[in-house]
Amino acid sequence: MLRAALYPEKNLIIATSEKKADIIMDYVRTFAVENPFIASQLDLEELSGYKRQLERLKRQRTQKHLTFKRGGEIQTLTLDARNSKRSIEAAMGFGIGDNGNIFFDESSLIEDRLYATVLRMLGGNNTLLCEIGNPFYRNHFHRTWVAGSHYNIFADWRTAVKEGRFTLEFINNMRNEAFFDVYYDCKFPNEEALDSKGYRHLIIKEWIKQGTQIPTGEAKLGCDIGGGGDFNVYVLRYDNYAYVFGKNKSNDTMTNVVEIEKLITDGVVKSENVSIDDIGIGRGVTDRLKERGHAVNGVSVGGVSWQKDKYSNLKAELYWKMGQWVRGDHNFLEPHKVGYQDVWDQLTWLKYKVNTDKVLKIEPKDELKKRTGKSPDFAEALMLTFYQPPVAGIIKF
Repeated sequence: MLRAALYPEKNLIIATSEKKADIIMDYVRTFAVENPFIASQLDLEELSGYKRQLERLKRQRTQKHLTFKRGGEIQTLTLDARNSKRSIEAAMGFGIGDNGNIFFDESSLIEDRLYATVLRMLGGNNTLLCEIGNPFYRNHFHRTWVAGSHYNIFADWRTAVKEGRFTLEFINNMRNEAFFDVYYDCKFPNEEALDSKGYRHLIIKEWIKQGTQIPTGEAKLGCDIGGGGDFNVYVLRYDNYAYVFGKNKSNDTMTNVVEIEKLITDGVVKSENVSIDDIGIGRGVTDRLKERGHAVNGVSVGGVSWQKDKYSNLKAELYWKMGQWVRGDHNFLEPHKVGYQDVWDQLTWLKYKVNTDKVLKIEPKDELKKRTGKSPDFAEALMLTFYQPPVAGIIKF
């Protein structure tokens, strides 16, 4: 902000989404208006009401370009990997000339080819490149970090605790959250940990503990209703233990309704603790059970997560919670095989990554099936046991 107000330089801020760009410019506009010196340097028309323009600028959410009297500029550019063609075309229309500065926000989340398109702008004299971000991928951001050609600044959670910005209690509470190694340890992933698309394994073999336990807590039933040759799978999970209650390959809705209904009427599981995949023929099972008076949960995993700032959809949230449960020291899965295949090996098929909005995304099922040749029906049934229906009520603070 100070350089833009004092020097005739172009300052281009690169963000990974329109939302991020708007947040950054909101900070810029607010600071520009509230700081008396910088406000005095804004290139506004005196004749049209200087104070009115300042207030209008502060409220203007779509303003992506500020200019200053001495020729300085601040502008944002969005490079969204979900629309690479449009982003490349947008970047090609920008330039910073001599004495220009480029700032990448969350640089690691910007694709290599989009990054390369922006670097062409640094061909002038006396230009500066600043990259800020978390080390999600071993891409251009990693190459820049290890190259030794830039001035590097490193701050992990230890730095934050030392400076009083985080407490140790907060850090310990965050250790089981997604991407702790990225956000807090600030470590680039091992080269072998990522596949060619940037996905990493959700669960590794060493975390899976098999055996029998005395169940504790209420039973939760997850029902993955298959089709086209896939298994219909029913998994019962307690606080510390889960097992495959049953499986079949029937396409008859009533066969699955009867199986689930028997568990409810026998008192093994409460109907409100039954979660059924509500896509395809699973919806018919859910609807029929509700018609018969059972308040089961039809779960559409493609729906929105209650924590949409952390998970791309409900599936990502439930799979992450499942992964944390499997990793728990006292949680066991009862051994179960189909032929010679251990069904819990399916847990090691699951992969995840972070998208440009910094939320966790699970590898799409069709891509997983192409890679493995099979549907992860046992893993999905276990995942569904982590669904919690929304509760209406009053929270007392």
